[in-house]
Amino acid sequence: MIMLLGGTTEGREIAALLEERDYHFFITVTTKFGESLLEGGDIIRGKLNKDNMLRVMKGRKVKLIIDATHPFAVEASRNAIYAANIAGAEYLRYERESFLPENATCVSDLKEAGELSVCFSNIFYTAGSKGLREFLSTLGQENSVVVRVIPSPEIIAEVEALGIARENIVAMKGPFSRALNRALFSEFRADAVISKESGEKGGLREKALACSDLDIHLIIIRRPRVEYPRTVNSYSELMKTIEEIL
Repeated sequence: MIMLLGGTTEGREIAALLEERDYHFFITVTTKFGESLLEGGDIIRGKLNKDNMLRVMKGRKVKLIIDATHPFAVEASRNAIYAANIAGAEYLRYERESFLPENATCVSDLKEAGELSVCFSNIFYTAGSKGLREFLSTLGQENSVVVRVIPSPEIIAEVEALGIARENIVAMKGPFSRALNRALFSEFRADAVISKESGEKGGLREKALACSDLDIHLIIIRRPRVEYPRTVNSYSELMKTIEEIL
């Protein structure tokens, strides 16, 4: 049995590949949005800590974990590595290729991104709701912030609770084209855009091109470092590795 950690576009695409080859697998996602990316199947929704993940693995006799979570889902990846070690299962990380545009300033975390953003008047934030509180804590009243998040009522409520006015919340599901990014950045008169190092798959190239078109400063938060036991970067390599393991 394969346990696929999803919640991303890659998770959906890997699920389709596994289904095509008749592998027995189930998928775990943490949110309704992550579940909405999938086209049915055997899905467990909810956040799994180390113990819960281990219990699920033992109950389902998991032989292989495929980790296709977001590059910033560090806790989920570390829990999966731990559970695989304890259960004696194989762990395989599918890591989307990195992409860092030349016109960007790279920082190590959200606090540094916020400290760098204080000199900008209109900030367009696209780095996810989880770190928004930390980012906002470094800014002053002179900094206007527009936040783009997925169209989830729970997440929109979280953003509003942090003091972001509803008219400054863009709730949209990607991917976002260069033209759409450009239109949104222009509409809100952004002079800085905040993004995670989400790779081309995460739309970073289109975001960078739109910033370049409008001469907007792009600040990218680098991926956290995780020591993955085994990593692949392509679907062909992934499927070959699965065949070797199983």
